[in-house]
Amino acid sequence: MAKKIIAFLLAASFIFSGFSLTGEVSDVRRNIEGYIETAVRALKSVFDIRNYSDYTELCEIPEVENGYVPQGYCFSEAYNIHFISYYHDDAATVISLIDGENGEKIKTLPLRKTNGKDFTGHAGGIAEDGQYLYIVDGKKIYRISLALVFMTPDGGPLFLLDKVNTDVKCSYLNSDGTYIYAGEFYTFTSDGSYDTDKSHHMAISLFETSYARCNAYKISEFDFTPDSEIIPVPSMIFTTPNCVQGFARLPDGTFALSISYGRNNNSSLAYYEDVTLDECDFTVDYSGVAVPAYHLKNSTKIKSFRQPPLLEGIDDMNGKVSGIFESCAQKYSDAAFIVEKICVF
Repeated sequence: MAKKIIAFLLAASFIFSGFSLTGEVSDVRRNIEGYIETAVRALKSVFDIRNYSDYTELCEIPEVENGYVPQGYCFSEAYNIHFISYYHDDAATVISLIDGENGEKIKTLPLRKTNGKDFTGHAGGIAEDGQYLYIVDGKKIYRISLALVFMTPDGGPLFLLDKVNTDVKCSYLNSDGTYIYAGEFYTFTSDGSYDTDKSHHMAISLFETSYARCNAYKISEFDFTPDSEIIPVPSMIFTTPNCVQGFARLPDGTFALSISYGRNNNSSLAYYEDVTLDECDFTVDYSGVAVPAYHLKNSTKIKSFRQPPLLEGIDDMNGKVSGIFESCAQKYSDAAFIVEKICVF
């Protein structure tokens, strides 16, 4: 019966809003889908199965005992180091370096603005390419030399001098050495707190829509400067499902997405085929440049694994996905299931 009701509501939204593969999704359809998703999430938070077996714990996540909330994560194979970015409700944003060999914290470094004041951004994503460390906040990506990161002593500040702007409200970040992937988080709320630009809303089929994007930027073409307001043209664009918290491009070209929202709702780790091997699904015009865009959608999903609540940043670690859960933070001590360590899946 529930499936029939959902199908009826979606069909009604189709009638009211019309159907387009390339146009914006109407508010009617978005609202109907949003209320359905909210209702389903509320039910699942009560009845979700708390049985997880698809991850292995590696090492402790530092700084959570000091009130920090882990968000972004990346792993450097070249240096065998885990990097984590955190926000704090009452202190500067920080990054931590953890030794991949023994699991010990190497150092924690607070971030500063160019004027010397504390940087207090969300820092939802962090990535590295062997030469630089990248941190994302809002529509900006910041870059710091890894040499400077390694030279700075524990507790010493890192200044966010170089930045580049994007046209996505970035919540996560990833790098495969050639591209930086910066994407946005979307879920329906009545106050619109997680809304994305309407031009990013797209009907993929009668029963599938996408409200968020991930842009892939070629690192060699990035122009990082302290005062740059130029929005670079991405090399590729990907439409993504709701509630994406982390993104990783694996060595075989497949994509891994961490999908989560809510301290009582199970997360999922979903894998998608390398959609770039086929023709693009559509193009997006950037001042005369036609950028290829691809759907990470149900028909391109390879597999999905149930995970504990609050899965956040992920990355490729020697061909496997590794990542963190923010449930270890004091802020989420009442979560339905708590994972306190960096994990490999």
